[in-house]
Amino acid sequence: MRGLLKNNFYGMIENIKIAFVFVLVFGIVLLISGSAAMLSAFCLISTPIMAVLAMSCLRKESSSKWEKYKLTLPVKRNDIVKSQYISHSILSIGGTVFVALFLSCTVLIHGNQYFYYGLRDAITLIIGGGILAVLIGAIAYPLYYLLGAGKTEVISVLSVIGAISIVLGLSIIINMISGDGAVSNTLYYTCLILILVFAIVLFAVSYTLSSSIFKKKEY
Repeated sequence: MRGLLKNNFYGMIENIKIAFVFVLVFGIVLLISGSAAMLSAFCLISTPIMAVLAMSCLRKESSSKWEKYKLTLPVKRNDIVKSQYISHSILSIGGTVFVALFLSCTVLIHGNQYFYYGLRDAITLIIGGGILAVLIGAIAYPLYYLLGAGKTEVISVLSVIGAISIVLGLSIIINMISGDGAVSNTLYYTCLILILVFAIVLFAVSYTLSSSIFKKKEY
């Protein structure tokens, strides 16, 4: 498993470097400007970018033939799939921590002028990007194992659109249930936790589905 994880990150490293520089520059500009709009954008797109890049190694594996070679190694196909999901999880968590760090620094430098509802708005921005990242992976990997690496770009676009659609759909349902009145902190956090749990459960189901597809696939 350790070797598979190392291979995954070696495959991602070039794209991760580019993304890290982009996100870092974006974060530094945010710290200097203190723009509220930029803060929201930074929080909501940084982690999903990492999630999309987590799939970049899949294209390289196909072009380098490593995708087929590793099937000859003494590892189970289930472990190969598991390593992809673990790598995706690590990048998603890392991106979330990175966002939390820059958000905290921005508030320390420019004051708490961004969050009308206080802490819960900040938590939403941090966790929101993480939820999108998890959903992107949940949609993308089964499609990858079903359609192949040649459709990686299309799969990435579909997974991003799908993840955004799921979050918007869940938000609309929650708003309909809660009504037009003010939402208490208890209800708000409960709904946020439910969305997070839903994303994690969907990620676990996605892993099971990807593993099943990959076991039956012939090369």
